[in-house]
Amino acid sequence: MGNADSTQTDMECVVDSVELWCQRDSNRIYGLMYYNPVASKVQPAVILSHSSSLTHEAMKGYAAAIAKMGFASYCFDFCGSSDKSKSDGLTDDMTIFTEVEDLRAVVKTVKSLDYVDSSEVYLLGSSQGGLVSALLADECPEEFAGMILFYPAFNIPDMVKLFSSFGSWGDFGNLGGMMSMGEKYINSIKDYDVWSHIGKFSNPVCIIHGTKDIIVPISNSEKAVGLYPSATLYKIEGANHGFNAANLGDMGSLLGATADYGSQVMPIVQEFLKNKVISDDY
Repeated sequence: MGNADSTQTDMECVVDSVELWCQRDSNRIYGLMYYNPVASKVQPAVILSHSSSLTHEAMKGYAAAIAKMGFASYCFDFCGSSDKSKSDGLTDDMTIFTEVEDLRAVVKTVKSLDYVDSSEVYLLGSSQGGLVSALLADECPEEFAGMILFYPAFNIPDMVKLFSSFGSWGDFGNLGGMMSMGEKYINSIKDYDVWSHIGKFSNPVCIIHGTKDIIVPISNSEKAVGLYPSATLYKIEGANHGFNAANLGDMGSLLGATADYGSQVMPIVQEFLKNKVISDDY
């Protein structure tokens, strides 16, 4: 690990950012860990999973803000997530399910760190990263204390089918600067029933979704919140797919969405996590 930067909050909380590599089979996974290196106690952790075609850069702002609350906060690049990914792996080999395995490997590494409380690990995922987080949480619910989902893309199989009806599966995702999805990606998800693989996770779930999302209609989150035993949906009025420029990526201009909704989104995230802040260390 190499030291990248350090910041201070108004609470005089020291936050460092360090590179942290994880391993999934033969693939190395690149990421940044934000944490308090001088905390006297182990810290709860949040693992942030980015949207399709993006990298850890999209989640850095969220990770830094969460770390200032007293959490070890890790954002990373999925293998083959884009041609800008620092992780190993080819874009043609990336699928929803390789990303689930990436996340599983990341969780194992983060939980092994001596400054992380392995019993208090949370998932936070946006769009495709939200779907990936939800799938892993249902597979091993005992691993996570809670989950935060930003506009989770539970409708990806529907979108794949829509594009296939136009006669070109490979064009799925190829809009507004998003990369085209490979044959492995398409074939692995096109007939997958997402709804039968989410909803069993019983710990608290926080879903945040824009009312004007044209990529993942908010109706998907309205359906999902009814499946989880302990879930709350927060609606961000007027927001499209992505709550800030970093998460809109190249799609932003196409969607005509330029507003930053951080002032509405982060208080919800902080309220959800606040009972886990290690206040004794600050």
